[in-house]
Amino acid sequence: MSVWADMSTIVTATVTGDINFKVVKAYRSDAAWLVFGPLTLIGAVIFYYREKLAIRLEERLGYSATRFTHPIIAVMLALGLAAAFLDPVGNFLTTITGGNLRLLVVFIPVLLILLERTPERTIVVYCYIVMAVIIFVGVIQRFVFSVQAPWSTTIPPLLFMIMAWYGCTFNIRLRTHLSFSEFRTKLGRKGQLFWLTMDNVLWLIFCIIIVTTTARVTVNTYDNFAIVLGTDDIMRWWFILTMPLCFILLATRAIENILEDLGKFRGDGPMIEQAVIGGDA
Repeated sequence: MSVWADMSTIVTATVTGDINFKVVKAYRSDAAWLVFGPLTLIGAVIFYYREKLAIRLEERLGYSATRFTHPIIAVMLALGLAAAFLDPVGNFLTTITGGNLRLLVVFIPVLLILLERTPERTIVVYCYIVMAVIIFVGVIQRFVFSVQAPWSTTIPPLLFMIMAWYGCTFNIRLRTHLSFSEFRTKLGRKGQLFWLTMDNVLWLIFCIIIVTTTARVTVNTYDNFAIVLGTDDIMRWWFILTMPLCFILLATRAIENILEDLGKFRGDGPMIEQAVIGGDA
């Protein structure tokens, strides 16, 4: 097949969800780079303007959007964990939600996170909390009641994967990840701008590579109907899909850094400032 035919197959099959071996082969071809390279940059721009809208929302409210998003997210995740560990609770919640409990527990937090200025922090915090709760309850079940949910040892590593990469994305914005500021502060302003820009250009290239390759892994996992070990109907691609989205967001952070550096270069302030892990972006 030609590159253009493969590109068309990738786009149409992904949009319609009609994934088969022919589509998987198209994903493995060079056409995937021509699709997901521009998609990474377009997605980064969309996420950039999403953040601008989130900032405007917070300015109108006069406080952080997390003040109302976090309580709702916490309640939804608590309901999901209760349903997962307690069958009577799970059956009751499934009944009153019309079988859409899993959809509500996932998509309501996702929609609320999009209203926040820095969704990475919320993702990291709640992945850590859910992971800790699953491990804690699993240990109690195993050593006190001699039973254990089989998925309690397989889902936490997937949550840790998500937590780690979204944490990396946030630290890119904070410039606490591979910043080499000790050396660069000794350079002139043009030298600092050059190396800061080089950093972010390399991050953009890295994002294109990761988005393309993880998209291939996602569609291959989808085609193979791979489930998370210890479960009956939780698909592995649901977790892997977060990786392309994560690195599109990381590309957004790189673009934001480039714009910020150009603004500092035109001004009189320092180009490189002291960064603090976990600080405000």
